[in-house]
Amino acid sequence: MSLARARHHRTLSPRTLAHLRSLAPYKMKVRAMETISIPGAEIHYEKNFLAAAEATRLFNVLEAKCAWERRKTSFQSRVPRDEAYYGDPGTNYTYSRREYQPRAWIPELLSLKARVDEATPASAYANLGLSKLPYNAVLCNLYRNGNDSVGWHADAEPEMGPVIASVCLGAERLFRFKGLNGALVFAERLPHGSLFIMAGQTQKNFKHEVPKEPRVIQPRINLTFRRIEPKP
Repeated sequence: MSLARARHHRTLSPRTLAHLRSLAPYKMKVRAMETISIPGAEIHYEKNFLAAAEATRLFNVLEAKCAWERRKTSFQSRVPRDEAYYGDPGTNYTYSRREYQPRAWIPELLSLKARVDEATPASAYANLGLSKLPYNAVLCNLYRNGNDSVGWHADAEPEMGPVIASVCLGAERLFRFKGLNGALVFAERLPHGSLFIMAGQTQKNFKHEVPKEPRVIQPRINLTFRRIEPKP
């Protein structure tokens, strides 16, 4: 029975009506996943994946709880952001000559992973002729201010699956895409609590970056959920 009909149903008690009212917002909630049209890419985007208050609570917990580490590049310079890597056993991988060994999941990340799994469209896999699989690892990045960044790159290592889901928390930072010909095709500030999913041939056809923005003084956490397939 709908809430509108319940209001006119004389046999329902006030207590029952109150219960129906409490359930109505959850029944009416519809997830709105936008598809961003960029030829050669497959991108799914939900601006309000997490409510602002929930996103803030999660940011505060992860900033305090994650095992943040500022690693070194192959040239022994500092990576311009802090990282923490969590995942299932055996989800180690190598990126830019850096070895990533997973820490055991913490409850907050495992809970969020389940929600990101559910939100990821089955079409992101079906378009590649694959069955939908859950993510099994997450790389957490902490940008302490606008001087932290990540340069142009593609997440195209052999161990990584074709679908990567990114949750943004904290300060809005510019996120950019460019094609293999160097042409800029996307530049947007991804908001607090948003979900950005890259699928299809995105990693093969494009590179992406979070550039330095010295005027930004607040921190940002980015969580990239992946499906790591160990090398045979």
